[in-house]
Amino acid sequence: MEYKLLKDVAKITMGQSPESASYNTDKDGLPFFQGNADFGEVYPHERIWCNAPKKIAEPGDILISVRAPIGALNYAKDKCCIGRGLAAITIEDDAERNYVFHLLKARNADLNNKGTGSTFKAIGKNVLEEVHIPQINRDEQQKCMYIMDLLESTIGKIKSQLDYFDNLIKARFVEMFG
Repeated sequence: MEYKLLKDVAKITMGQSPESASYNTDKDGLPFFQGNADFGEVYPHERIWCNAPKKIAEPGDILISVRAPIGALNYAKDKCCIGRGLAAITIEDDAERNYVFHLLKARNADLNNKGTGSTFKAIGKNVLEEVHIPQINRDEQQKCMYIMDLLESTIGKIKSQLDYFDNLIKARFVEMFG
């Protein structure tokens, strides 16, 4: 099988923290995401804004956590500022982007093993650049992504059901025992 490096199929932008004086909660500037703590299921949650961003991710970019924990993934919903705990991976083609997103998710353990640092593990741009991307034809890529999206959707529904049953058990316990 033929492989390409991530740096050959994507533009990688490492985050950089802007001046703290530019942070705000008044929605002045761009949403600012510092790392995995801002991540949701698919898109990050906006909590802080920055009116003097240094590094920017564009809508649709893959956001990846490069500091503990390494490898958490989200998509940028809108143009945003990224701090040093994140990197943005820009891939123009939607299908290729989805393919790389799932591939990075599957390679989470490998990325974590390449992390360095004694207190908090982190990876640099060079580690991301060297991720090997298997080259499969477009039809196979779309078939794989259809299956992955279906699996993720099913897992999400099951998690939702488990949450519902967990709350039901708690409610019944209180109802029975006060």
